Amino acid sequence: MTKSLKGGLSRRAFLGLGATAAVAAGAGLAGCAPATSADSGAKTSGEDASGTASGEARYAWEVAPEPITDIASTVDTDILVIGAGLAGCACAAAAAEKGGKVTVVEKTSSWNGRGGGFGAINSHYMDELGIKVDKVNAKQHWIAQCASRANEDLITKFFNNSEEASNWLLAKAEAVGGTAMVGAFYSHDDVYAEQPGYHMLTIPEEAGLTSTGFAGAELCYNDAVKDGAEFVFDSPAVQLVKEGARVVGCICETGDGYVQYNASKGVVLCTGDIGGDAEMVKAYAPICAEYGQPRSQYTPVGVNTGDGHKMGMWAGAQLQDLPLPTMMHPQAFCWFHGPFLFVNDNGERFMCEDTWVQGKSLAINRQPNGEAWSIFDANWQTDLVNGLPYGGGMFWDSFRPYGSDLELAPQYFETQIPAYIEAGNAYQADTLDELAEKIGCDADTFKATVERYNGMCEAGEDTDYYKKPVFLTPVKEGPFYALKVGPALLAIPGGLSTNVDFQCLDAEGQPIEGLYALGNVMGDICAVDYPINVAGNSHGRCITYGYLLGHELAEA
Repeated sequence: MTKSLKGGLSRRAFLGLGATAAVAAGAGLAGCAPATSADSGAKTSGEDASGTASGEARYAWEVAPEPITDIASTVDTDILVIGAGLAGCACAAAAAEKGGKVTVVEKTSSWNGRGGGFGAINSHYMDELGIKVDKVNAKQHWIAQCASRANEDLITKFFNNSEEASNWLLAKAEAVGGTAMVGAFYSHDDVYAEQPGYHMLTIPEEAGLTSTGFAGAELCYNDAVKDGAEFVFDSPAVQLVKEGARVVGCICETGDGYVQYNASKGVVLCTGDIGGDAEMVKAYAPICAEYGQPRSQYTPVGVNTGDGHKMGMWAGAQLQDLPLPTMMHPQAFCWFHGPFLFVNDNGERFMCEDTWVQGKSLAINRQPNGEAWSIFDANWQTDLVNGLPYGGGMFWDSFRPYGSDLELAPQYFETQIPAYIEAGNAYQADTLDELAEKIGCDADTFKATVERYNGMCEAGEDTDYYKKPVFLTPVKEGPFYALKVGPALLAIPGGLSTNVDFQCLDAEGQPIEGLYALGNVMGDICAVDYPINVAGNSHGRCITYGYLLGHELAEA
């Protein structure tokens, strides 16, 4: 529930205005200046068009357009899902299997799926491996990594329903001959504790799937179609339809004109994040705007442009507290860097390297050119294996199965490093002088950094950044290596505030009847940062929440 401050301005709107005003003043946002009072006069069904309790829009996209009236045709359905990504396809599949009349509208020409796997709190594969997630540890680390600004009820709902929903998706993979691998690549550190539970699917070629990565969206799409769900592609949703305070449908723009879809049971926003709209990123998630967003490896051009966020705000829904959280991984250049010495482009150390992926990304994000170099020597394989029982995680351990030998980690990276070197993102040299020249930094500065670091390794104490002694591995024996490291935005997992039933909330914290949000248009499950301690939880909650809401709407 939103708490009000004096003068009628909500806490959420107050924080948002402060954050975006600072961005506008500091970054000079071309093309997205705050709307004038005349601009912000447009309303939708009597609701505040700006999505803020103050009634003033901050940016042009927050102003509701005039209602579309030239409707070429109408379509009646029970459940309308806007967006055919993982959350949308999961919701459609779950609703259709319960006999729901489901229509999915999608702006692109196909369903959309990305990534390599999904996170689960439990599954039958985890049971078979004897894996037990420490739910107390996982829950409290999640809250801490979100600075205690996430909705604990939503997190608990994921924890309590993840197993059932995960087994539901895994059954779809097994029905076409697939299996799943639970990964061993999670951190054993006490401070940055992570949990096992990242599932990667393997689907045989004879199954006929086209997915090149995680097949979850395609599996759900296929089953949804089989159970009668209708998918309409190349039909971007542009405006929600309201009757009084209730959302009753949406209008899509098609080659044959505007089509209005009427939904008797609910409209579910599953339109993805704002990562494809550079101006929204600057306004709502500025920390990733300079380096992370331009390096995005997940957002096709013109796809994830915050469509659901905008339509929801026009209908009176509220964004979660700003700035929105970011999911940035240090994978823009090389996918391996471990806990080794990091230097920036000047050859200077700048951080404690044995941290989590978001911590690495944000620290590197502040360095010149938003990049750094992981420096290690000929003993890196031994150093890596010796440290894995105390740390690990993505870009530190390899994509190996749970319970496998630690020696597999360096074997995988031994095949990758030559490829990084060939691509120009890594260097190998016989001397530190030569390595500094290849990096492009001053050799004396670089050698002084390495010398100081080696001295602390020998002393067993890092008095500069207090890295754990077990990860203090010297850089002494050639050949020497430098692997380029930089943050890349995967997604901005933040959006419209919802209650525990996934209903969007208005300025007073009340549910907007008929309007739901899932996936990365949904807010408050993450805040400030993406909690990697349950790796793959973004996909995991798309599956879990889509499964739950699809069943609920179909049975309503």
